[in-house]
Amino acid sequence: MISFEQLREVHRKERSKPSVLLISPSFWKEIAEYIFKKMKKYEELRKNTSRFTDKVLVKFERELRNAARVIVELYALRERKIILLAWSEVATDEKTDVRSLTLEEREFFTRMVNVMKGSRKEILDRALAGEESTVKVDEVKETDGNLKIEIVEEVKAFMGTDLNLYGPYSIGDVIKLPEKYAKLLLEKGKAKEHKT
Repeated sequence: MISFEQLREVHRKERSKPSVLLISPSFWKEIAEYIFKKMKKYEELRKNTSRFTDKVLVKFERELRNAARVIVELYALRERKIILLAWSEVATDEKTDVRSLTLEEREFFTRMVNVMKGSRKEILDRALAGEESTVKVDEVKETDGNLKIEIVEEVKAFMGTDLNLYGPYSIGDVIKLPEKYAKLLLEKGKAKEHKT
């Protein structure tokens, strides 16, 4: 399993290189295992909270947030580089060397290339042919970004990409979560929409 020190080292190297750093093909799986174990320990600490462990819990939460911050920053660095690789392939029409990408990142790269090619065809090619784009813009519904849901299946604690800790939640809990996390719980069948 990856350690925080190894994670920091990968992050440091990724920041210092203009190209995508070659990492283990199982890197993101190792990150998931690392976070899973940390969240399990976090839940144990929360269950056994006392005056003494309150300080331990606060320290552990800080460490967990620091690890999540490094992971989010590392992902953003790699994501930006992958998007630039995809743009380069589309702009030059030359195949890009993707050997430094993990399998998940290669899938992302391929999807980005396809989206960019499709957009070029729909926007640029049509404009150059003197035709209007057929893209329709849907009306955007204004919300505060949160959804109210009711938990229908136990939800373990998890770290959001916003570096906030959520949960754990029990059956029957009615909570307000950022829309992307609420929708994820709804899709997984762990929650239902709460009507007020």
